[in-house]
Amino acid sequence: MKGTKAEMGMGTLIIFIAMILVAAVAASVLISTTGTLQNKALATGKATTQEVGTSLSAVELYGEDGSNQSLEYIYETIKLASGSDEIRLIDTLVTVNLNDISSDYGYNQSVDCTNTSQFNASSAMFGAKWQITGTNNRTGYLTKGDVVQLCLHMPRPINEAEDLKISLIPMVGSALVVDSTTPDLMVDTRVSIYP
Repeated sequence: MKGTKAEMGMGTLIIFIAMILVAAVAASVLISTTGTLQNKALATGKATTQEVGTSLSAVELYGEDGSNQSLEYIYETIKLASGSDEIRLIDTLVTVNLNDISSDYGYNQSVDCTNTSQFNASSAMFGAKWQITGTNNRTGYLTKGDVVQLCLHMPRPINEAEDLKISLIPMVGSALVVDSTTPDLMVDTRVSIYP
């Protein structure tokens, strides 16, 4: 009788140790999964914050070459919105939509905004001129405190009382859209469009 009780106790001990091992393996799987999910959640949160928190604001939009009641060159002054991360201009797309045509522009560092003779309507490039340099002076980047004037040649001359929509689309962040109409009468060389 005494030997039987010892065999039952040994079996119980083996089952108990097996249960502890299974619980330890299950706990390590749960901890590993929790760590992976936490890392994914942090990465997603950071990407979402950049996407939602990074944006541009338009300060001014005007056109030049108002002779013959048409504009050939557009200048848009922009800056980062509060709390935005820096934006690389090479990763920014500028889209111009007119009544009958639209055109996309990419950044070209060699485009000089002060020399309109180098502009070509077919080049599809925009330039940038830093009017105020912010806290981090990095060429080709729009950083905190920067005020930058973008310049581009229109795909065709813009007439009086014509709708004009310019969109700045950064790679990360929300797009800046300025939807406006040119004045009914354009007689000056410089014509204000926005605000």
